[in-house]
Amino acid sequence: MTGKQKVQVVVDKPTSYQTLYKKIDATSKTRFQASRRLIKHNKYSTLTIVLLSLGLILQALIDGYSLSENINKDFSSLVQVFSSIAVLVYSLLIAKNDYSGRSEKLYSCASALGELKLKVHPEVERNKQEEYLKASEKYQAVLDQFESHAVDNFQNDYTVAKLTMHEHYPINWAKRLFLNVKYRVLYALEFSPYVLVGLVQAYFIYQSI
Repeated sequence: MTGKQKVQVVVDKPTSYQTLYKKIDATSKTRFQASRRLIKHNKYSTLTIVLLSLGLILQALIDGYSLSENINKDFSSLVQVFSSIAVLVYSLLIAKNDYSGRSEKLYSCASALGELKLKVHPEVERNKQEEYLKASEKYQAVLDQFESHAVDNFQNDYTVAKLTMHEHYPINWAKRLFLNVKYRVLYALEFSPYVLVGLVQAYFIYQSI
């Protein structure tokens, strides 16, 4: 032989390009779902504060102008105390959890992973070791860049993402039904405090007039 023959190394099955592509796709969809969930938290938290504040103003007007002949002073005071504390608590929660900021960072992470996924997809069939290692390093770099801002429990978001990835996660109808019910119940429980606070305030106002 007069020259060196270049040998292309193909990655083995356990570390295949297909597995990496699947991982990037799942992580991207999970982050997008988490971003949407946090946006809802931010919206509902703000709406709750607005409604509580309006309830507080309404109760003050009812008391101040005697708009009801059967005002229950005890319940009226309870409404004002409850609303004031709830507004304070939700304001602190919004500031502490930073729903908007975390949602934006998760969206940026998901977008970066989405771009990487588009670059990786053409290489899946070639399955070359060199390109696989580069893509794997880029994937880890994206996670390292955003992961510190994305501390959250993604399990339910991952379940939602998995249900949309039919090509990667073939699930029979029974398990799919179970996962659908499970994630909806968990989401309902997660967002139930907003409804509960609104119902409690409405009950107190009703009892005070």
